[in-house]
Amino acid sequence: MMLSEMTIPDPKRLRYREGPVPQPLVLELLNHAVWAPNHGLREPWRFIYADNGKGDALGKSQEPAPAYLVVAMKEEANPYKRHEDFAAVCCLVQNFRLLAWERQLGVRATRPEWTDDPERRRSFGIRETESIAFVLEMGFVDPPPPESALSAAAPLPAGISFELF
Repeated sequence: MMLSEMTIPDPKRLRYREGPVPQPLVLELLNHAVWAPNHGLREPWRFIYADNGKGDALGKSQEPAPAYLVVAMKEEANPYKRHEDFAAVCCLVQNFRLLAWERQLGVRATRPEWTDDPERRRSFGIRETESIAFVLEMGFVDPPPPESALSAAAPLPAGISFELF
């Protein structure tokens, strides 16, 4: 499938099917997603996989999903590097979502309030020099109907403007 043919549905509308998200699949997708841009060749991320197969892995603080991926990010002292690293993490998450969608794995990227709670962060093994950039909710979804794919001649969505300088 061409990237231009892919559409990811509104994450708020994802309905996960029952069933586990295999950890080897998540690792395979991450091996490709980590090719996110960062001119300093830093890889400021670390991942914590939480399978929800045995109950409520994240308690009532997160929407229910078959699995979660906590994306931890190294906290640089230099604000320029910190911003650049966060941008790279955002690119990684988008890469992961696109790759997952090819496999009918829906991913919702969240950043709930509890991610700033030091005690909750420690419970996930987040180090003092890290923060939680995102919590990815994951689960298999039914494929979209074929007519939902974007065509090459599709008009720009409302709210997007384009100017030449």
